[in-house]
Amino acid sequence: MNPRSNPLSNNADSNHVAWWQSWRLFPAIYAGMGVVILIAQIRDGNTTSGLVWFGVMVAIAAGYTFGGRFDLIRQARGDLADEREASISTQAMAATGTALVIALTLCIVYELARGHNPNPYSSLMAIGGVTYVLSLLVSRYRS
Repeated sequence: MNPRSNPLSNNADSNHVAWWQSWRLFPAIYAGMGVVILIAQIRDGNTTSGLVWFGVMVAIAAGYTFGGRFDLIRQARGDLADEREASISTQAMAATGTALVIALTLCIVYELARGHNPNPYSSLMAIGGVTYVLSLLVSRYRS
């Protein structure tokens, strides 16, 4: 069976994917976050802004849901067809991680230079570092 024709498969070896590994979870998360943003903005008195951001989040959810015929959308949602797409996805994630580490480092340095607490940025950096180390350990254990 072709993995692209099987909606439950992420690769050719598997015919079943756990619900939490499925790309179908992403549209629900984006739509749910849109509702949270809308409620928060309405409570803050910014109904128009809430509606705009709700629309943005629903549009992203719709893109994930209905954009499956485009390679870029399939790659973004993790519905990879072969080793080439998996390699491209891995390289994109590595580039994203590098960009975030650089940006967070610059934010921390900027806040420290101003004499302010860099806590939001340093917390994000710590979460990223712990996630990276745990991923390395799990990957080494599995291989």
